[in-house]
Amino acid sequence: MKILNTFSLLSLAVIGSKAMRNISSKELVKDLTIGWSLGNTLDATCFETLDYNKNPIASETCWGNVKTTQELYYKLSDLGFNTFRIPTTWSGHFGDAPDYKINDQWMKRVREIVDYALNTGGYAILNIHHETWNHAFQKNLDSAKKILVAIWKQIAAEFADYDEHLIFEGMNEPRKVGDANEWNGGDYEGWSFVNEMNDLFVKTIRATGGNNALRHLMIPTYAACVTDNAVNNFKFPSGDDKVIVSLHSYSPYNFALNNGAGAISNFNDGSEIDWVMNIINSNFISKGIPVIIGEFGAMNRNNEDDRERWAEYYIKKATSLGIPCVIWDNGYFEGEGERFGLINRSTLQVVYPKLVNGLIKGLGNSIKTRTTVRKTTTTTSQSQPTNDNSCFSVNLGYSCCNGCEVVYTDSDGKWGVENGNWCGIKSSCNSASRSCWSERLGYPCCQSTSSVVYTDNDGKWGVENGNWDETIVNYSIEECVTDIEKNIYMEVVIGYSPQTSTINIRVDLKKKVLILLNIMKKHENSLSLTYNNERENNMLKDYDAGDTTNDKDEINDKGSMETIKYIIEVEDYADSIIYRPYA
Repeated sequence: MKILNTFSLLSLAVIGSKAMRNISSKELVKDLTIGWSLGNTLDATCFETLDYNKNPIASETCWGNVKTTQELYYKLSDLGFNTFRIPTTWSGHFGDAPDYKINDQWMKRVREIVDYALNTGGYAILNIHHETWNHAFQKNLDSAKKILVAIWKQIAAEFADYDEHLIFEGMNEPRKVGDANEWNGGDYEGWSFVNEMNDLFVKTIRATGGNNALRHLMIPTYAACVTDNAVNNFKFPSGDDKVIVSLHSYSPYNFALNNGAGAISNFNDGSEIDWVMNIINSNFISKGIPVIIGEFGAMNRNNEDDRERWAEYYIKKATSLGIPCVIWDNGYFEGEGERFGLINRSTLQVVYPKLVNGLIKGLGNSIKTRTTVRKTTTTTSQSQPTNDNSCFSVNLGYSCCNGCEVVYTDSDGKWGVENGNWCGIKSSCNSASRSCWSERLGYPCCQSTSSVVYTDNDGKWGVENGNWDETIVNYSIEECVTDIEKNIYMEVVIGYSPQTSTINIRVDLKKKVLILLNIMKKHENSLSLTYNNERENNMLKDYDAGDTTNDKDEINDKGSMETIKYIIEVEDYADSIIYRPYA
């Protein structure tokens, strides 16, 4: 009977749902590179200042962060992140017993943001976060179990047809809040509470059917901490190969998290990180148990160079053990609190590019090159030549698609989904012609890209080969987007009046020369270089004797190469330089 029930659940994971790979969590985590957390947003609580009944979704911004956008996740994906943790507090957003019904508007908003993350082609981790009902005391256990089952049943039902790119995390740092043992690894009462809740969470999700029968689940140790007590008293379920241990580690503590006496701003000693990784390895990794470090970070102390070295060291250690890490970003950059901000969510500016550089360098060769397929208004002709019906996926056990719609791209090739099953896009689709609305306005359709950089009343625009199209190829220099060894940020402002758009590209200095030469070739006498830093202008005046311009140097054929070389040279000293081609 048990075999029959298991088979039935697995069948439901395919029938009527998006195709979901039946792989172990140990295999899944190999696809995860570096992660980012949407901190202090959906997890924010303002019970005393907000009327949750009047505006059920206002809490998203009540801790000071802006409303989350799709563009934020596209930006993070472009930076190299492919795993997105979405901390979510459900307290205040559900009703009374016995149903504990989640507010429809809140559920809809959570789903929107989950979709934002998944639209990048990456992974999303959805959890329950700053809850008021699951503090790890024995007296709370019975009521906490009822609420946990009710809440996770509703979440599981909402996302039942999502594939393996959505991961559920049962609890965030469950602990004895306010107790002397809150942060020291726990005690028997706390360990027992967390183990029972973890077990119930796994059973609850598995019983909901759909793709949840194969859903990858994360369960924490006591407080998600890495200590001997917490790890040694943690119970990992047997007989389920789709469970991942969830751990948090802000190490070294005095450098990364401590905001009081003993805090330091220099990173010179990685021994505490080594100790953490050794504990994880000996208790989990060496036993075939997958781990995700769902939170880590080092707060800003005006020490970005040290944080860059820390990030590279931390990620290199974790990557060597196959442990994906998710950095905590709470959107705060200054002040007395925990300053874990990384990206300005309003402007999408990376505030600490060296820190991001350290994360990417730490990944080494493990970072996966992938193409993000984004929705545009471009349509692809479904007509295909009859002389080429082959596709790569046949050798992998998947049939060829009948159509040409691409929904995911990896190192194997382009994938589609038809009749609920993955299928490979035929090579003949590469020659399929595109048609779009921009042709009636005198602009061609993009043929080789889908990145949108500007939207107006007509539709979504980009630039391809130096011309406005429906999407952008960054001046045909896609190969310059990522360089793991040395990343520097370049802002390219493309202005074909009256439309202007901004693209941030991560490149190294040598490739930046190629970009400038590419721009010069296309724009010749119509290129101006605008400097946004007084030091840059002073250096320019020192270099170009006789040039008294304070903020702009018109570039023409004469002397253009000499000026370009100079600009590259000062890049090491400048915060940023804007290259502004115009017509």
